[in-house]
Amino acid sequence: MNDDSGYNSSGSDNQFVLSYELICLLQWIMEHDSHKVKAIVSKALASGLKERLRKDTQFDTNVETLEDIQEGIIDFFGMLESLLLESLNEHALQKAVEKDLLPSIDQIDSTVCDDSTVRFSVEKATSDIENNPQENPKELLFKELLRHWKPSKKNVLN
Repeated sequence: MNDDSGYNSSGSDNQFVLSYELICLLQWIMEHDSHKVKAIVSKALASGLKERLRKDTQFDTNVETLEDIQEGIIDFFGMLESLLLESLNEHALQKAVEKDLLPSIDQIDSTVCDDSTVRFSVEKATSDIENNPQENPKELLFKELLRHWKPSKKNVLN
C-alpha cells in the first residue's frame, strides 16, 4: 500500500494503492482458497451479517456514509497487508531457526539494514543452504545481505 494506511491524504486525488504482495495474496486466495473465503462468508452470514444486510437495504449515499465505506475498505486491506507482512516475518524466522541462523541475524544492525532486506536475505540464504548443505549458513546469509543491501546517505557512518 502507499503508506501505513494505504490512503493518500494529500486531499486532491485520494488514491488507494495496493502493494504487489497484497495483490499476489488476493490472487492466491482466489485461485487456491476460495472455498475458505466462502466458509468465512457463510459464518459471517450466520453470525449476524444477514440481519445487518436486511437492515441496511435503504443505503444512504451521503458523503459521510461513502467516506465510512472507503475507510472500511482501506482498513480491511490494511489489516490484510499487516497480516501478510506478519506472516512473512514469522515464516522467515521459522526458516532461520531451522537453519540455525538466529545468532547471525542478531548481529545485524536494524538501523542500517531494513526488515524487508533482512527477510529476503534470510529466505534466499535458507534456500541456498538447502541446495548447498556443505556451505557455511552464516557466510551465505551475509553474502545475501551484501547483495541486496541498498545503503542510504543517512546510514553512512563517519
